[in-house]
Amino acid sequence: MSFSVPVYKIQSFPRHEPDAFFYMTRLEKLVQEFKGIDKSHSHTFYLVMWLAQGSGTHTIDFRTYTIASNQLYFLTPGQVHSWALSPDSRGYNLFIDANFFRGRFGNRLQQYPFFHSHQHQPLLEVSDQQTFFSDLFTYAYEEYEQRQANRADVFLSFVHILLETANRLYNQQLPGTDTHLYDRIRHYEHLIENQFLTVQAVRTYAEQMNMTPNHLNHICKKILGKTASQLLHERIIIEAQRLLTHTAQSVKEIGFHLGFGDSSYFVRFFRKHTGQTPASFRQALMTNR
Repeated sequence: MSFSVPVYKIQSFPRHEPDAFFYMTRLEKLVQEFKGIDKSHSHTFYLVMWLAQGSGTHTIDFRTYTIASNQLYFLTPGQVHSWALSPDSRGYNLFIDANFFRGRFGNRLQQYPFFHSHQHQPLLEVSDQQTFFSDLFTYAYEEYEQRQANRADVFLSFVHILLETANRLYNQQLPGTDTHLYDRIRHYEHLIENQFLTVQAVRTYAEQMNMTPNHLNHICKKILGKTASQLLHERIIIEAQRLLTHTAQSVKEIGFHLGFGDSSYFVRFFRKHTGQTPASFRQALMTNR
C-alpha cells in the first residue's frame, strides 16, 4: 500500500507560464480548478496564503490551525500541508521560487522568522492592517494578471513589500530579545535542516557555528525554552511522521533512513517524543482516513 504525498512544482498549476519563478491565483479559484489540492501535499517553492474570509482548519506538518478571516500562512519548500475550508472561503495563494527573490534581495527569504523555522508558527493574524494586506494582494494580483511591461520586477516589489510588512508585524509578537540571538537560532535550524539525516550530535553543529555546545544550549533555552538537542530531535520526529504518513516504507526502513542503526532504538525514540510507537501512529492515520 502506498502513502506517497504529491510534491508540486510551480509548473504543476493551471495556466502557469513556462520558466516563470512566480505564480498567483485566487484561493477559491485554485480549489475549483485543482482537484485534490486540499489533500496532503508539499511544494518545491515558498507559499504565502491570504485568507480574507472563511473558516475551517489548516494542517501544516501535523499541527492544525483554526482558519479565520484576515490570516496569513507561510510555507517553506518541503513542508506538508492540507486544509478543510468552508465554501465561503476567499483569498489568494502566492507561490515564489527562491531564485525569484534571490536575484534582487539575496538570502533575505531565509531571514524571515515565519520561514525556515519549526519553532515559529507559520501563521500571522492580521487585525490592524487587514485593509492594507487586502489591498496589497488585490494590486499584486492585478499586476500578475495584466502582464504589462516589466511585470516580473513590479510583481517582485509587491512581494517584497508584503513580506517585509508581515515581518514587522510578526516580530512585534516575539518576546523582546536580542535579534542577534534569533539569528543564531535560525542559523542552527538551517544547519539542522541540511544535515539532520547525517549529523545527529549537537557538538558538531556547535563547532560549525564556532561556539561551544553549552553556549548553543544556553541560547536555545533563553530564546525558546528548549535545549539544542530538543530542536534537533523535533526535526527528526517531523521527518519520521512525514515518512510514516506519506510513504510505504517499513518502520525499520524509516529508522535506518533517519540514522538509527537499531530499529528498536528508533521505536523507543519515537515513543519518547510522541507518546506512541511508529506503528500505532501509522495505524491511527489509516483508521482516520
